[in-house]
Amino acid sequence: MATTEWLLLRLPAQEDDAPLHWAAADESGKLLSAPADEHDLAAMAAGRRVALLAPAADVSRFEVQLPAANEARLLQLAPFALEDLVSEDLEQLHFAVGVRDSASGLVPVAVVNRQRMAHWLARATALRLQPAAVFAESDLAPVMPGHVTMVLVDDQLLLRREGAPPLLMPADDPALALEMLLGDAAEVAGANLMIHAAPDEWARHAGPLELLRERVASFNVQLDAGGLLALYARSLGEARPINLLQGAFRPAQSRAAGWERWRGAALMLLALVVLHVGASWWQLHRLHGESAELDQSMAQLYARVFPGQRPGPDPHAQFVRRNNEINAGTAQKGEFLPLLAALAAAQQNAPATRLESLTFKPGMLQLQASAPTADGLEQFSEALRAGGYAVQILSGQSQGERYAGQISVKAGS
Repeated sequence: MATTEWLLLRLPAQEDDAPLHWAAADESGKLLSAPADEHDLAAMAAGRRVALLAPAADVSRFEVQLPAANEARLLQLAPFALEDLVSEDLEQLHFAVGVRDSASGLVPVAVVNRQRMAHWLARATALRLQPAAVFAESDLAPVMPGHVTMVLVDDQLLLRREGAPPLLMPADDPALALEMLLGDAAEVAGANLMIHAAPDEWARHAGPLELLRERVASFNVQLDAGGLLALYARSLGEARPINLLQGAFRPAQSRAAGWERWRGAALMLLALVVLHVGASWWQLHRLHGESAELDQSMAQLYARVFPGQRPGPDPHAQFVRRNNEINAGTAQKGEFLPLLAALAAAQQNAPATRLESLTFKPGMLQLQASAPTADGLEQFSEALRAGGYAVQILSGQSQGERYAGQISVKAGS
């Protein structure tokens, strides 16, 4: 069954154990068939939203100026704003807030005794019902632009006027009720009055109400064969009633439903977070690997440039430090980089020569090099001499298909 349908239960005004009245309605407010026995209500509620309609006399309505805030914050502020307007102890009262009026900026606030709220919900629980809302029936009394609405409710008059809170007055003096709502005789004379009543209620109170016909601008009566529940059902789609199930009385399933609405988005967000963390970890792991390879290559280069010396845990920093020490030393020590540049230039003139290792000493490099022939080493040496360096081949011997030798390179005088 469609979840846009409602099961409405009207709570008794005074006698807590008095029988309930109920009706089922579709989203347009049209009444549907309903069971005759309240023990069948649980089955009737399946697939429908259950709303309890609280007596207008038990719910007070106010409009107050509150700062912009979410519902939870407004619920905290409302009691302090109404402290001087309610007669009971604030601890004994339950507050619920409605939608802020865009024109006036006022926030509607409904106030009800906490024990009454608890009793209503306990009665619903006894019927195996889980209400989705508790509305004050005064919020569902129709409001017509340019009209004053009177609803006959249990020997009382529920008056509504556009832009004004509901007013509940005894039905035996409708003229006084109208004056209390409008304020003066001129307003009463210009009022367009619409009266809603069940046929039996109208039969009891028609006399005093008919006396208003001559005092107002227009007088209309609408008899609802379906009773008050039919009238309230039609108002569900148009009115903006305050749901009293707020704060401590908010049902647990509504919070769960809120999570259910966001669960898909939350799971997607969690998946994105996990993916991001995984990608970041993989990238970090890759960078650690590349850094380790770079450190290893730098350590090998350091060992070749400075044989017999260990670079420590940070080869790059150690290499830079040693290079700075050399450049900041004597003139002979300062020839380290020019010597390396000379080796690179000489190797371009003798590309077949391969450097196996080198050792730096102040003002001198000792090389282990190889070439296809002894003439190749000599060609490499001549290229160094042409650059102004003193070169001496200290030793040489054939090693397989290549000729290896030890060469001493010094800066020229």
